[in-house]
Amino acid sequence: MPPSRRDAAPVHPGHTWVVKAWKWGAGSLSAGAALVSILSSVRSITGAQQVRWIGVAPAADTAWAIGDTIQLATTLTDAHGGVLPGVSVGWTSTDSSVASVDSGGSVVARSGGAATIVAAAGGHVAQSRILVRPRPAAIRIYGDSVLRVPEGGVARIVARVVDARRHALPGQSIAWRSADPSVASVDSAARLSAVTAGRVTLVASSGDLTAELPLEVYPVPATITLQAGDGQHAPAAHRLPGPVRAQVVSRGGRPMAGVVVRFGITDSAGRLDRDADTSNADGIVQAAWTLGGRPGRQRLSLGVDGTPSIATVVVADADPVPENTRITALEELPAAGPVNDTLPEPVGIRVVDSAGAPVADVPVVWETLGGSLAADAPRTDSLGEARARWTLGPRSGTQQASVQLGASRAVPKFVLRATALPGPAASLAALRSAPLRGSVGQPLASPVVLRVTDRGGNPVPGVPVGVRLSSGSVSQRAPVTDSTGRVAILWTLGSAAGAQRLSASAEGVERTLEITADARPGRADRATLEGLPTSAPAGRALAQPVTLVVADAFGNAVPGAQVVFTTRSGKLTPGRVRTDSAGRAAAHWLLGSAAGDQQLEAMVQENGKRVTGKVRAVTTGKRKH
Repeated sequence: MPPSRRDAAPVHPGHTWVVKAWKWGAGSLSAGAALVSILSSVRSITGAQQVRWIGVAPAADTAWAIGDTIQLATTLTDAHGGVLPGVSVGWTSTDSSVASVDSGGSVVARSGGAATIVAAAGGHVAQSRILVRPRPAAIRIYGDSVLRVPEGGVARIVARVVDARRHALPGQSIAWRSADPSVASVDSAARLSAVTAGRVTLVASSGDLTAELPLEVYPVPATITLQAGDGQHAPAAHRLPGPVRAQVVSRGGRPMAGVVVRFGITDSAGRLDRDADTSNADGIVQAAWTLGGRPGRQRLSLGVDGTPSIATVVVADADPVPENTRITALEELPAAGPVNDTLPEPVGIRVVDSAGAPVADVPVVWETLGGSLAADAPRTDSLGEARARWTLGPRSGTQQASVQLGASRAVPKFVLRATALPGPAASLAALRSAPLRGSVGQPLASPVVLRVTDRGGNPVPGVPVGVRLSSGSVSQRAPVTDSTGRVAILWTLGSAAGAQRLSASAEGVERTLEITADARPGRADRATLEGLPTSAPAGRALAQPVTLVVADAFGNAVPGAQVVFTTRSGKLTPGRVRTDSAGRAAAHWLLGSAAGDQQLEAMVQENGKRVTGKVRAVTTGKRKH
């Protein structure tokens, strides 16, 4: 007899569902194998042969969080529709990674997705469709409840959107913001940057969900800023005038109290009154420093305890003391070079202590007048030596440079000397500016002194001077300048009265020097009467004055000579007269009334030279020639 509709329904729908399950793709070879196993097992269980129908409730359900549990219940009936209690049911999931089921029908959500839970008994199966759809319930921030970050520090905040059971949900974005970006900022990737010390709240948001994270940015030492004490100097083995003082400052620029700062110093750099100091309320630490006995730079380091990267160095100069310092010149002989030129080799000093050990790293200051010095280095080197390039000044002769050792100037200056040689001849001049005067044929009372100088006015020795004369003679035609750049020329004037010229030239000097001397006539030596007729009427004045021409030995007219005219016949006026510029002295002669020869005498008073002349006086109207 064919089965009734009620008998067939539990079987065929099950088989039909198995076919649909494979089509849904929820099944797999492993799930199918498990189902076959369950069916086989269920058939063998006592009472299972009576099962004609099985149902599962709920037939579909949704889990909203990973870990949620859904309890499934089954109903089994026999061919008459009666419920069969106590029949064992097999359970399986088509995707246990989405939802798993235990032997009691308890389903646990494992991940988002869909799975079919299959119940089987007596060769019959039933199914329940389970959807796992986790939905955001909160934003979970991992880590401490209060985040502490140092100034300038960075951190990565870890936060996730979670479901109701605090399971992280993938693919959920979180936006961040800082309530006070001046304290700390946070970017879209949850990277935190602490700016300055303070407290701030960081806010995370995703959709309608928000979460807050309290943040404390705490100060950390960032720098040690020197307040005083750097760059001091004192004699070696003496205490510096002021203490070394520094301030510990945070990254935000705030003084930090309670920070331990250690002072580091070597034995050669002296000693301190303390090895460490703790910063006060103003972040200040300090120490008194007594320098070591070795001259030169000495260093003191300051570092924050436990933070070696935060440190600074103080430098002080230990000045040499006279009783333990010896300075010598590197060269035994003074250097020499042209004025305004740089010496071909540097000048230098060597500094040692009383035991002969080099004194290195000591400040050296070079000074000179009229020139310049360019130091190779500001301090003595490892050999205790210091050098400088010396450009001589414009004055020839000995020039000096001084070297000051140390900043305290306790050690006397050391003096170096150099010989500045004059440059090439550039100028020729006479030392005497007053006009030159002398008598013809006689040497000038003083020699003509010429000087050759360079462009700076320095006398140039050893320069030949060429001399040319318009008349007269000199002792040397090519005298050579002496150590003072001078030549003395003895000039004997020529025989012609008036202006006489001397030309001088020197090699390298473009301009020829012209010197003029006024040659005055010599002493009266010659006298000649002019203007006397052979005869003239007695008792009458001569038609022309009687003239005495006075000249020197070279025939030059002698002006200003005193001439005395005398006669025993008649009258001469004036009786005394001086020669004019042409050497002429004139007088008017009134002849006596007696006929016959009448005579006059002209005497040059300067030398007593006398000249006589006569005229025949006639009484008739006739004249005898």
